[in-house]
Amino acid sequence: MIHRRIALFVPHQGCPKDCTFCNQSRITGQKREERLTQDQVRQTIEEHLTTIPVGAYVEIAYFGGSFTGLPRSYQKMLLEIAKEYIDAGKVQGIRFSTRPDYIADHIMEFLLPYGVTTIELGTQSLNDTVLELSQRGHTSAQVEKAVKTIRKYPGVQVGLQLLPGLPGDTAEIALETTRQAISLQPDFVRIYPALVIAGTELEWQYRTKQYTPLRLEEAIDMVADMWILFMKANIPVIRIGLHSSEDLRSEGTIIAGPFHPSFRQLVEAELFRRLLSEVAKAQQADLKEVRIHPADETAVRGSQGRNWKGFLEACKPSSPQLVLDRSLPRHEIECIWKQEDISKYQLSSLESS
Repeated sequence: MIHRRIALFVPHQGCPKDCTFCNQSRITGQKREERLTQDQVRQTIEEHLTTIPVGAYVEIAYFGGSFTGLPRSYQKMLLEIAKEYIDAGKVQGIRFSTRPDYIADHIMEFLLPYGVTTIELGTQSLNDTVLELSQRGHTSAQVEKAVKTIRKYPGVQVGLQLLPGLPGDTAEIALETTRQAISLQPDFVRIYPALVIAGTELEWQYRTKQYTPLRLEEAIDMVADMWILFMKANIPVIRIGLHSSEDLRSEGTIIAGPFHPSFRQLVEAELFRRLLSEVAKAQQADLKEVRIHPADETAVRGSQGRNWKGFLEACKPSSPQLVLDRSLPRHEIECIWKQEDISKYQLSSLESS
């Protein structure tokens, strides 16, 4: 089934304070004090509905702030409009992001009648030192409590948003956060490597040499290792890297950090590089073909074709052909040997480095 989200932004609204890394106004292009009006909400929904295929599963999504921290009257207005479209059969649910410490049973009881289907928790890390240095104002224990609270309501999915590379974070801590996140069994996760955004305290820490952001190569390796663990646990990673919006790309918004408009593709390419290396090491006979799903071709070949060129060099004297096969699942390589033997390799079989 096709899934679509109609995104409406409430930047910083509902947040009790600014975390060191956050400036939603620069990321979304909307000012913090600008509240959505009923007309704006309806207009945005109507415009998006004209572009969505019939039969798609559609959620109205409120992002950019802590939804359950908004004034109750404002929450009610936003939820009531969304509920109108649910009742009319035009959308199927409501999703929003919020803080882990802004979830409780009485909050859930307020939300459920409106048709809330997904809650994304701004978790960032499950290491309390990293959370403290980032001035999040919540602990890892509160994340666990929030997930358990949401799990009392079976109709609501829960997702975790993670930001590796924050102050105090390391590759080891990020992997431990990943393991802890897996133990909470979320329905999905998002991974956004930390960036230095203009107007944040993190910018000041960076300029005064108190904080060093991840280099792009470091972030790719770190997120690749995290993704492997999530794949092994069958937890979908629905987004990697911030969406490359016009506001995010505008001059002076990103001061430093591992931003790339195709960051997810870079991580996929790194994972396929590792998998191709495993295939090359496992050669026991002449390799005839390497079959993949067409959607994986760019990642398999790698930037400027480096993955595939390196693989062919490692396979000599074999010279396998790359074959695209839509019948294969994503993130898998099927090898056909000249003896007609078949071997299969999955990204989920890789080990974190």
